[in-house]
Amino acid sequence: MRRQWITKKGGRCLTLFFCGWGMDERAVQHLTGTGDVLAFYDYRDIAGEEAPVTDGYDEIRAVAWSMGVWAAAVLLERWKLPVTRRVAINGTERPVDERYGILPKVYLLTERSMDERGRDKFFARMLAGREEMARFGANKPLRELHEQVEELRAIREQAMLIRPETRWDKAYVSAGDVIFPPESQRNWWDGRCETVSIEGGHYPFYVLDNWDEI
Repeated sequence: MRRQWITKKGGRCLTLFFCGWGMDERAVQHLTGTGDVLAFYDYRDIAGEEAPVTDGYDEIRAVAWSMGVWAAAVLLERWKLPVTRRVAINGTERPVDERYGILPKVYLLTERSMDERGRDKFFARMLAGREEMARFGANKPLRELHEQVEELRAIREQAMLIRPETRWDKAYVSAGDVIFPPESQRNWWDGRCETVSIEGGHYPFYVLDNWDEI
Protein backbone atom coordinates (compact mmCIF):
# COMPACT_ATOMS: atom_id res chain seq x y z
CA MET A 1 0.00 0.00 0.00
CA ARG A 2 1.10 3.54 -0.62
CA ARG A 3 0.26 6.84 1.03
CA GLN A 4 0.58 10.45 -0.10
CA TRP A 5 -0.09 13.75 1.60
CA ILE A 6 -2.50 15.91 -0.38
CA THR A 7 -2.48 18.72 2.16
CA LYS A 8 -0.10 19.05 5.09
CA LYS A 9 -0.11 22.47 6.67
CA GLY A 10 -0.12 21.56 10.34
CA GLY A 11 -3.85 21.96 10.85
CA ARG A 12 -5.73 20.58 13.84
CA CYS A 13 -7.92 18.27 11.73
CA LEU A 14 -6.72 15.27 9.72
CA THR A 15 -8.70 13.46 7.03
CA LEU A 16 -7.55 9.95 6.14
CA PHE A 17 -8.78 9.15 2.63
CA PHE A 18 -8.83 5.59 1.28
CA CYS A 19 -8.93 5.57 -2.54
CA GLY A 20 -10.76 3.16 -4.79
CA TRP A 21 -9.14 0.52 -6.98
CA GLY A 22 -6.47 1.66 -9.43
CA MET A 23 -6.37 5.22 -8.13
CA ASP A 24 -3.82 7.50 -6.53
CA GLU A 25 -4.00 10.84 -4.75
CA ARG A 26 -4.98 12.64 -7.97
CA ALA A 27 -8.53 11.31 -7.56
CA VAL A 28 -9.28 13.88 -4.86
CA GLN A 29 -6.57 16.50 -5.29
CA HIS A 30 -9.19 19.11 -6.26
CA LEU A 31 -11.32 18.81 -3.12
CA THR A 32 -11.43 21.79 -0.80
CA GLY A 33 -11.90 22.02 2.95
CA THR A 34 -10.06 22.59 6.19
CA GLY A 35 -7.27 20.56 7.73
CA ASP A 36 -4.69 18.12 6.41
CA VAL A 37 -5.45 15.22 4.06
CA LEU A 38 -3.51 11.95 3.78
CA ALA A 39 -4.48 9.58 0.94
CA PHE A 40 -3.96 5.80 0.87
CA TYR A 41 -4.05 3.68 -2.28
CA ASP A 42 -2.73 0.50 -3.96
CA TYR A 43 -4.13 -2.38 -1.94
CA ARG A 44 -1.97 -5.17 -3.35
CA ASP A 45 -0.77 -5.90 0.17
CA ILE A 46 -2.10 -4.26 3.29
CA ALA A 47 -0.66 -6.76 5.75
CA GLY A 48 1.70 -5.14 8.20
CA GLU A 49 0.87 -1.62 7.08
CA GLU A 50 1.84 0.76 9.87
CA ALA A 51 -0.52 3.40 11.20
CA PRO A 52 0.16 7.02 10.28
CA VAL A 53 1.47 9.35 12.96
CA THR A 54 -1.48 11.42 14.14
CA ASP A 55 0.00 13.21 17.15
CA GLY A 56 -1.08 16.82 17.43
CA TYR A 57 -4.45 16.49 15.71
CA ASP A 58 -7.61 17.34 17.64
CA GLU A 59 -9.85 15.59 15.12
CA ILE A 60 -9.27 12.61 12.83
CA ARG A 61 -11.77 11.77 10.11
CA ALA A 62 -11.81 8.76 7.80
CA VAL A 63 -13.36 8.90 4.33
CA ALA A 64 -13.31 5.77 2.17
CA TRP A 65 -14.43 5.24 -1.41
CA SER A 66 -15.23 2.05 -3.31
CA MET A 67 -12.67 -0.69 -2.55
CA GLY A 68 -11.20 1.71 -0.02
CA VAL A 69 -14.18 1.03 2.25
CA TRP A 70 -13.00 -2.55 2.75
CA ALA A 71 -9.36 -1.46 3.14
CA ALA A 72 -10.28 1.25 5.65
CA ALA A 73 -12.34 -1.19 7.71
CA VAL A 74 -9.40 -3.59 7.89
CA LEU A 75 -6.81 -0.96 8.75
CA LEU A 76 -8.81 1.23 11.12
CA GLU A 77 -9.65 -1.77 13.27
CA ARG A 78 -5.97 -2.74 13.30
CA TRP A 79 -4.59 0.73 13.91
CA LYS A 80 -6.98 1.71 16.73
CA LEU A 81 -6.66 5.41 15.93
CA PRO A 82 -9.02 7.84 17.71
CA VAL A 83 -11.11 8.46 14.58
CA THR A 84 -14.04 10.74 15.36
CA ARG A 85 -16.05 10.22 12.16
CA ARG A 86 -16.11 7.55 9.46
CA VAL A 87 -17.75 8.04 6.08
CA ALA A 88 -18.09 5.43 3.32
CA ILE A 89 -18.81 6.29 -0.32
CA ASN A 90 -19.98 3.83 -2.99
CA GLY A 91 -18.58 0.72 -1.36
CA THR A 92 -19.03 -1.84 1.41
CA GLU A 93 -16.93 -4.06 3.64
CA ARG A 94 -17.76 -6.99 1.33
CA PRO A 95 -16.56 -5.67 -2.04
CA VAL A 96 -16.81 -8.97 -3.93
CA ASP A 97 -20.06 -10.59 -2.86
CA GLU A 98 -23.35 -11.87 -4.28
CA ARG A 99 -25.48 -9.73 -1.96
CA TYR A 100 -23.30 -6.95 -0.58
CA GLY A 101 -20.78 -6.15 -3.29
CA ILE A 102 -19.85 -6.57 -6.93
CA LEU A 103 -20.99 -9.95 -8.22
CA PRO A 104 -17.98 -12.32 -8.21
CA LYS A 105 -18.53 -13.34 -11.84
CA VAL A 106 -18.63 -9.68 -12.91
CA TYR A 107 -15.53 -8.89 -10.87
CA LEU A 108 -13.61 -11.81 -12.38
CA LEU A 109 -14.63 -10.79 -15.89
CA THR A 110 -13.34 -7.27 -15.22
CA GLU A 111 -10.12 -8.65 -13.75
CA ARG A 112 -9.44 -11.00 -16.67
CA SER A 113 -10.22 -8.42 -19.37
CA MET A 114 -8.29 -5.53 -17.82
CA ASP A 115 -6.04 -4.14 -20.53
CA GLU A 116 -5.46 -0.56 -21.68
CA ARG A 117 -8.79 -0.47 -23.49
CA GLY A 118 -10.59 -2.11 -20.57
CA ARG A 119 -9.12 0.38 -18.13
CA ASP A 120 -10.31 3.34 -20.21
CA LYS A 121 -13.75 1.77 -20.49
CA PHE A 122 -13.86 1.26 -16.72
CA PHE A 123 -12.98 4.89 -16.04
CA ALA A 124 -15.64 6.04 -18.51
CA ARG A 125 -18.28 3.91 -16.76
CA MET A 126 -17.33 5.44 -13.39
CA LEU A 127 -18.34 8.88 -14.59
CA ALA A 128 -21.68 10.56 -15.19
CA GLY A 129 -21.72 12.22 -18.59
CA ARG A 130 -19.34 13.96 -20.97
CA GLU A 131 -18.65 16.92 -18.68
CA GLU A 132 -17.28 14.65 -15.98
CA MET A 133 -15.29 12.68 -18.56
CA ALA A 134 -13.68 15.89 -19.74
CA ARG A 135 -12.81 16.91 -16.19
CA PHE A 136 -11.43 13.51 -15.24
CA GLY A 137 -8.23 14.08 -17.20
CA ALA A 138 -6.94 16.05 -14.21
CA ASN A 139 -7.90 13.29 -11.77
CA LYS A 140 -6.89 10.22 -13.76
CA PRO A 141 -4.32 8.14 -11.87
CA LEU A 142 -0.71 7.97 -13.00
CA ARG A 143 -0.19 4.27 -12.35
CA GLU A 144 1.08 1.34 -14.40
CA LEU A 145 -1.50 -1.06 -15.81
CA HIS A 146 0.28 -4.19 -14.58
CA GLU A 147 0.12 -3.09 -10.95
CA GLN A 148 -3.56 -2.16 -11.29
CA VAL A 149 -4.29 -5.65 -12.60
CA GLU A 150 -2.34 -7.12 -9.69
CA GLU A 151 -4.34 -4.94 -7.33
CA LEU A 152 -7.65 -6.20 -8.73
CA ARG A 153 -6.63 -9.79 -8.05
CA ALA A 154 -5.15 -9.01 -4.66
CA ILE A 155 -8.27 -7.20 -3.44
CA ARG A 156 -10.45 -10.15 -4.45
CA GLU A 157 -8.18 -12.69 -2.76
CA GLN A 158 -7.68 -10.66 0.42
CA ALA A 159 -11.34 -9.65 0.74
CA MET A 160 -12.39 -13.30 0.70
CA LEU A 161 -10.12 -14.01 3.67
CA ILE A 162 -10.29 -10.75 5.64
CA ARG A 163 -13.90 -9.82 6.38
CA PRO A 164 -13.99 -6.79 8.67
CA GLU A 165 -16.93 -5.12 10.33
CA THR A 166 -16.37 -1.74 11.90
CA ARG A 167 -18.38 1.30 12.88
CA TRP A 168 -19.40 3.83 10.22
CA ASP A 169 -21.29 7.07 10.74
CA LYS A 170 -22.56 7.66 7.21
CA ALA A 171 -22.62 5.97 3.83
CA TYR A 172 -23.18 7.79 0.53
CA VAL A 173 -24.71 5.82 -2.34
CA SER A 174 -24.68 7.23 -5.87
CA ALA A 175 -27.98 6.51 -7.61
CA GLY A 176 -26.28 6.11 -11.00
CA ASP A 177 -23.42 3.86 -9.89
CA VAL A 178 -22.94 1.13 -12.52
CA ILE A 179 -19.69 -0.18 -11.01
CA PHE A 180 -20.73 -1.03 -7.45
CA PRO A 181 -24.49 -1.81 -7.49
CA PRO A 182 -26.49 0.64 -5.33
CA GLU A 183 -28.79 -2.19 -4.22
CA SER A 184 -25.82 -4.14 -2.89
CA GLN A 185 -24.64 -1.08 -1.01
CA ARG A 186 -28.06 -0.53 0.56
CA ASN A 187 -28.27 -4.21 1.50
CA TRP A 188 -25.08 -3.82 3.49
CA TRP A 189 -25.69 -0.45 5.11
CA ASP A 190 -29.33 -1.03 6.07
CA GLY A 191 -29.45 -0.83 9.86
CA ARG A 192 -25.72 -0.16 10.16
CA CYS A 193 -25.49 3.60 9.68
CA GLU A 194 -27.12 6.64 8.08
CA THR A 195 -27.37 6.21 4.31
CA VAL A 196 -27.55 9.20 1.97
CA SER A 197 -28.45 8.91 -1.72
CA ILE A 198 -26.68 11.29 -4.11
CA GLU A 199 -26.80 11.87 -7.84
CA GLY A 200 -24.07 10.80 -10.21
CA GLY A 201 -21.94 7.75 -10.93
CA HIS A 202 -19.39 5.66 -9.09
CA TYR A 203 -16.84 8.47 -9.03
CA PRO A 204 -18.58 11.03 -6.77
CA PHE A 205 -16.03 13.78 -6.34
CA TYR A 206 -17.58 16.33 -8.64
CA VAL A 207 -20.70 16.13 -6.44
CA LEU A 208 -18.92 15.63 -3.12
CA ASP A 209 -16.09 18.12 -3.52
CA ASN A 210 -15.51 19.48 0.00
CA TRP A 211 -14.06 17.46 2.86
CA ASP A 212 -15.98 19.34 5.54
CA GLU A 213 -19.31 18.83 3.80
CA ILE A 214 -18.58 15.13 3.25
